[in-house]
Amino acid sequence: MTRSRTSEPAWLFDLDNTLYPASCRLFDQVDRRMGEFVQQTLGLTDPSEARRIQKQYLREHGTTLRGLMDRHDVSPESYLAYVHAIDLSPVPPNPNLDAALADLPGRKLIFTNGSVPHAEGVLDRLGIARHFEAVFDIAAAAYTPKPDPDAYRQVVRKHALRPEATVFFDDMPRNLAPAAEMGMTTVWVVSDSEWARLGHTGDEPFIHHRTEDLAGWLAGRALAACTAAKA
Repeated sequence: MTRSRTSEPAWLFDLDNTLYPASCRLFDQVDRRMGEFVQQTLGLTDPSEARRIQKQYLREHGTTLRGLMDRHDVSPESYLAYVHAIDLSPVPPNPNLDAALADLPGRKLIFTNGSVPHAEGVLDRLGIARHFEAVFDIAAAAYTPKPDPDAYRQVVRKHALRPEATVFFDDMPRNLAPAAEMGMTTVWVVSDSEWARLGHTGDEPFIHHRTEDLAGWLAGRALAACTAAKA
């Protein structure tokens, strides 16, 4: 008898600053292009005003994109194409991560507030695209971003995940909270980004594991985490 795929463990990974180190500073490029898009779209002459609005929408709507959609009827496709038109060369291939993912049993998926083309570009740079069965991006979530619980419900439903047998990795503690509430095992991929940990100490009970070395953690601790998750 063929075993149902829902009986396998699932490994759900955030993309940016999780699968590659924050020291690559890709998000600095994205952040700058977000400000440019806001400035151009709203016809602003002052870049500082564009940045203020960019961060205001982020706080009030979950993402700058959601704010632009809600307040200015901006096309999400044009926004995502613009902000992700960045140089990916700072992301080096990661053979250690490739080997760790190859040894990891079960299903592997990406869960990102970015876009599929951006995710595909990053995965190709890292040399790990072959391991992932799907990318669940912001468009697949109907532009509902993490940490909105509805985004997590959507990825679970679409890909028939069992939360109690799923391990979720993210660089932002706030994004781990809804996953833990659903019953997932969570891993905080720690970086030096103050924005990533904003409002959190890292000692919150919804953070089950933490690592500064994702490939090393997967090689040494992942199976224990999978066993700890209720299979």
